[in-house]
Amino acid sequence: MHPCECGGKYIKKRASLEIQDPFVGPVKRDRVDYEECDRCGELILPLETARAFDDHAEALLDDMLKKQPIRDFLTASETAAALGITKQALHKNRRIRHGFIYRTSLGGLAVYLKKSVELYKKKGDGRFPLSELASDPGEKPASTRRVVDSVYRVHEP
Repeated sequence: MHPCECGGKYIKKRASLEIQDPFVGPVKRDRVDYEECDRCGELILPLETARAFDDHAEALLDDMLKKQPIRDFLTASETAAALGITKQALHKNRRIRHGFIYRTSLGGLAVYLKKSVELYKKKGDGRFPLSELASDPGEKPASTRRVVDSVYRVHEP
């Protein structure tokens, strides 16, 4: 056990854990290792646990995108034209490759979410909470009950 900034001590735990992802909402994993401060509740996730959460969040993101109507997507050529760059520049752009524009694959073809492309063009970051994609304006997103609402730190053993 090592000390937390608040003066508490981290205690190793193995249990189910839910973390609020700013883009896909709650991400839950069962029986994961982590450390929790006995005083303030701050978490430290080992690298393996952080990767499990990241992989699961990525799968949830892809699933949410694939549930959207095809009319809400642009092809790579349309996306490049909308951004005023070449298709090659689109595929080589690090920020876009790292998910700053929501992208999925439909029938082997890369497609980009229109709303995300427009947001990226305006602000340089096309990410937004995917709960905003609810088809019915009155429809509420999936449960957002939060067990943990904090930024987690990766801790390598």
